[in-house]
Amino acid sequence: MIKKIAAAFEFLTIIPLPLPKADAPVWDESSIGKSSSVFPIVGLIIGGAYLLCFIVLRHVLPASVCAVVVITLGAVITGGLHLDGVSDTFDALAAKRTPAERLSIMKSGSAGPIGVAAVVLTLLMKYALVKELLSNAHISSAFILLTYPAAGRFAATAAMFTGKSAKPEGLGWVFIEHTGVKEFMAASGFSFIILTVLNIYLNNGGGALCASFHSIAIIILITLAARISGAFFLRRFGGLTGDTIGAFIEGSELMFLLYSTIITGGAVCQRGFI
Repeated sequence: MIKKIAAAFEFLTIIPLPLPKADAPVWDESSIGKSSSVFPIVGLIIGGAYLLCFIVLRHVLPASVCAVVVITLGAVITGGLHLDGVSDTFDALAAKRTPAERLSIMKSGSAGPIGVAAVVLTLLMKYALVKELLSNAHISSAFILLTYPAAGRFAATAAMFTGKSAKPEGLGWVFIEHTGVKEFMAASGFSFIILTVLNIYLNNGGGALCASFHSIAIIILITLAARISGAFFLRRFGGLTGDTIGAFIEGSELMFLLYSTIITGGAVCQRGFI
């Protein structure tokens, strides 16, 4: 388990760990790829960093500033790779080219106006949703900060399980190739436990049955979105790449935050989200 978390941590963040790197002799492609089963746990750890930051700042700064700091911290932890994926993916999608030419545009590294606009809109939407939820008395701020990055990383596993790699090489291909039913079910189980337990513990008033229902709903929604996105990227690029997976992580975080906002607005389960 620790080995899988270490491999997943290296893939999803830029934080160095005192453990062998993914290219060390102790690793093999199967071990690296199958670490997608613990992606939600890595997301929970990232959420713990968000929560710690919020606890330190909430007594001296308004929710709006705390939201900006949390989102900035997320970009730092990931090295901005997911946002770069948003930019590259939308730049490539905007080009009226063949799938192979779109892949070349995606790998170019330059940011065009469509890509920049996509990143700005992603950040604005995330800021608005995080700020709203941190200010909402009907839902625990700790729950939101811990779970939305976990949901986003589960989305990566779902995309790898339901999608196809655009090229038979690279780290993205290794994960997609070795993310099977077992890895997807494990990631789904971890996500269910994280969402349900934290909701029951942190959102007082929500029952176990209601919590379980909404956890399952989120897992299903993200998986369906992964399947639809995978089919879309298959037509546009010939499959998934690291950039499209990064973009899907960002999109799934927004999906989770939007779902949470809608549910709390409806006062479901007495107090907040679930």
